Amino acid sequence: MKQSWIQRWPITLVVLSVLLMSVSGCAGGARPMSWTGLTVVDEMVYAPDLEQFRVLNAADGEPVWVFPKSTEDERRGVFYVTPAVDEKHVIVASQVPASGFFSQAKNVVWALERDTGTLLWRFDEAGGQYVEGGVVGGGLFIIGNSDGNVYALDVETGTPRWVFETGHRVWATPLIVSDTVYVGSMDRHLYSLNLSDGQVQWDFSTLGAFASEPAMWNDTLYIGAFDDKLYAVDALTGAERWHFAGENWFWGDVAVHDGTIYATDVNGNVHAVDAETGEQIWHQALDAPLRAGPVLTEDGSQMFVGSENGTLYAMDTSDGFVMWRAENDKAQILSPPVVSGSNVYVALLYGEARIQALHVDNGREIWVHPPAVEAAANE
Repeated sequence: MKQSWIQRWPITLVVLSVLLMSVSGCAGGARPMSWTGLTVVDEMVYAPDLEQFRVLNAADGEPVWVFPKSTEDERRGVFYVTPAVDEKHVIVASQVPASGFFSQAKNVVWALERDTGTLLWRFDEAGGQYVEGGVVGGGLFIIGNSDGNVYALDVETGTPRWVFETGHRVWATPLIVSDTVYVGSMDRHLYSLNLSDGQVQWDFSTLGAFASEPAMWNDTLYIGAFDDKLYAVDALTGAERWHFAGENWFWGDVAVHDGTIYATDVNGNVHAVDAETGEQIWHQALDAPLRAGPVLTEDGSQMFVGSENGTLYAMDTSDGFVMWRAENDKAQILSPPVVSGSNVYVALLYGEARIQALHVDNGREIWVHPPAVEAAANE
């Protein structure tokens, strides 16, 4: 039975409360990671970790650098946004708490030098929280904000090059393809913008909000919405090619490989859909709600899905068979895992560990952050 928007709104409130608890709880020793996730590039894990942003060696979890170096001397706020990483920069966001009774919290984008963590620039002019991360392309860093704007910042200086105003909050990470930016908004529109100046090329509207980054395959964009549908949209014109109806909101990003779309709805269903026709290939119901979308191995044979009960599922993409599962008591997985080589990395919320590295083939744990000894000492 289809539920109304009003009936589903508590799901949003629950997830937003997770973010707010993470932000407000740092001074009181809160343990969880944010509800966004990790980036893995060149054998390094880049991770927002509450009062510090840290870089870990992907092989063993050993620290490489942190920003700021001292949380007592330098309060940079609570880091909670999936970082963007290019050859020179690591760009992440935090919320800096108000410093006085009449002051307001600042939402800050930080550009750090990739090898050392040295601060390069900061941008603090947005009026709302950053919910998801941004993306680098064409000399710009582009990110959406809860004030309803999409900001394009010069990647070298942080200077705004253009700002595009939508009709509601922008939670989704943009997608850059060539000279075009594709970004969804909670105003129920998917926009195609010119990369150089932010001018609208087309917009596609639905009955549901967009909270995820679209995926591109064969000049078609694939994206889920809060009207229970997965859409295929012509990337050049914005015309709908087909839609597929699920059982509840499609919140997370979709994955595409070899003509098949893989998507999750928040009821806990995993769908494999033909990219050309929108016909369902297979369906697998898991035993927990799913907010984050699936992630594939490089060859597309295996898929990983994290659930709100803390379980990471490894699935065969040919039929949805669950090959193994890794359970984390008292933890939640609200962001997509990251696959790099033979390892899969997971950000955990409310668990004893905050980052976990596992073997792709069998789910065996390689390392966790913080290490068990360190975590026990801090309790």
